[in-house]
Amino acid sequence: MSVLKRLIEGFVDFRAGYWRENQPLFERLAREGQQPKVLIVACVDSRVDPGILTSTKPGDIFTIRNVAAIVPPYEPDGRHHGTSAALEFGVRALGVEHIVVLGHALCGGMRALLAEDDATLAQFEFLKPWTEIVRRAADTVRLGAPELDAVATQKAVEQAGVVVSMGNVLTFPWVREKVQAGTIAIHGWHFDFRNGELSAFDPREARFVPIAAASDPERSITSGNAEQLDTDRLLSHLVNNFRTRKPGMITASGTL
Repeated sequence: MSVLKRLIEGFVDFRAGYWRENQPLFERLAREGQQPKVLIVACVDSRVDPGILTSTKPGDIFTIRNVAAIVPPYEPDGRHHGTSAALEFGVRALGVEHIVVLGHALCGGMRALLAEDDATLAQFEFLKPWTEIVRRAADTVRLGAPELDAVATQKAVEQAGVVVSMGNVLTFPWVREKVQAGTIAIHGWHFDFRNGELSAFDPREARFVPIAAASDPERSITSGNAEQLDTDRLLSHLVNNFRTRKPGMITASGTL
């Protein structure tokens, strides 16, 4: 069976099963429009699907996907800004209440950021300029923890990239206004599909903790701590936690 045929047959199954079973939901979404409360910035990686990961239904989450789940800084320069446009629509038009930056294990975009001398990647036209947005994530890890092996470095950069993007989210004035007003919270997540572990960034401790323990609202960027979001400081502490292997940090083999 060809790949395309498998997709078409999958749609036939979807329409006969899921769509028919949830037809009232789709009718309501068509009638009332979408009203998601959560915006997730995720990677395009085919192994990490936010909807499947969170067991949500159509209309529950507004998803932005790009290489490495990167959020660029606010730059109203008249150029093409797909991620920024989607972020603006989610915040200003849909009124989402939570913004989640979702990084993941074995991220090819972050690996490309680390592979500066790769001859094949050097031929790409758009990948390098895009991942350079979070260059300081890689630089901070390399300078702050040069003793980490390749696996630990990759994971540290993935998580540091989430922190940089969280900081970039706050550079958008209409996001910062809502955070300060207490109507939006910003979260950083990292998913390791090898062991099914989801962790959340704790800005107070500058480390990622098991998501099961992340119901505390202080584990997100809110009106109470937005002014304390010093990305460079948080990156430094995050890298130090990797070096010292502070208890509670999620690793490829579980919780240390």
